[in-house]
Amino acid sequence: MFGKLKCSTAVFLAAGGLMLAHVANAADKVVYALTTSNISVGNAAQSSIPVGMEYWKNEGLDVGVIGLAGTMLGVQQIATGAVQFATAGPEAVLIARQKGLPIVAVYVMSTPIYETVVTDDNIKSFKDLKGATIGLPEMASGSLPYARSAVKDAGLDPDKDVKFISVGLGSSAANAIRQKEIAAWSVWDTGVAALENSGFKFTKIDPPWLSKMPGNVIITHEDMVKNHPDVVVKFLRGLAKATVFSLANPEATVRNHWEMYPATKPQEMTPQTFADSLHIYESRASRMVKAPGRKWGENVDAEWGNILLYSVESLGDADTMRASYTNQFIDEVNDFDEEAVIAEAKASKW
Repeated sequence: MFGKLKCSTAVFLAAGGLMLAHVANAADKVVYALTTSNISVGNAAQSSIPVGMEYWKNEGLDVGVIGLAGTMLGVQQIATGAVQFATAGPEAVLIARQKGLPIVAVYVMSTPIYETVVTDDNIKSFKDLKGATIGLPEMASGSLPYARSAVKDAGLDPDKDVKFISVGLGSSAANAIRQKEIAAWSVWDTGVAALENSGFKFTKIDPPWLSKMPGNVIITHEDMVKNHPDVVVKFLRGLAKATVFSLANPEATVRNHWEMYPATKPQEMTPQTFADSLHIYESRASRMVKAPGRKWGENVDAEWGNILLYSVESLGDADTMRASYTNQFIDEVNDFDEEAVIAEAKASKW
């Protein structure tokens, strides 16, 4: 039982409305939220693969995967105990900690996933966006604190020199770009890849320091870390195995995702539509590759320190930063036969 975190229902936002998920036995069943309403093939390693390959089930967990509209909503749901794990941007974690929310990052999924793209060749950097409007997928997304910091780093005032608006993803974002409602789009990698598939030619204007920060992280409640470390290890080890599988066999990963999320499968299957789906998958997978000498999920102090260095927000000091994440589970999370998972992936019939 999760004690303080146990709840009879988990309230979450999906498909544009409120839904309820019963949490029957919290020791076995957990709810995991991806903080996007569009769980695309790019999210396969953290959604369809650990379920389809039964990595979580084999760890003794029954994991329900849901989508939430934005990082800050995921943070709130973790803080209230409505969900047990969620994805988040690292800056959003630090902002939440400054507000006293009891959340902690326990695993780094990738290098930074956010990008800012433009179609106007006259825009070379954030400095050229003075007086412009920057589009976001959602105002609650982790791309907002990143974009605000990039604006500040360019010598502009993010509260006065630019305007931020929500334009969504896919067709709604495409319309905003075509109609020049926005001069730049700050979004995550898979969103950019999807519009590239529809013919957009983008230029990325991200500052060089972005690559020196942690990317997408997994967060949980402090009480989970303290009272249920075994559940945390099992959940994260399932993610690590799924990441290894997906990197070893991208084609099988995409096909499995279609099976579990049929709405993401192209209506017409052709070599081109399959290639487009792989492009979306690879836009995220390229950021999930483990750096030499690093363990799956490992936090690096220097990367988190760069957030304090460049953020426009007030995020506290180094001690506050270090309390926002932990590596205490990483050795156990990495305790599996990686080569066996790779062999399993290459032998997959998907």
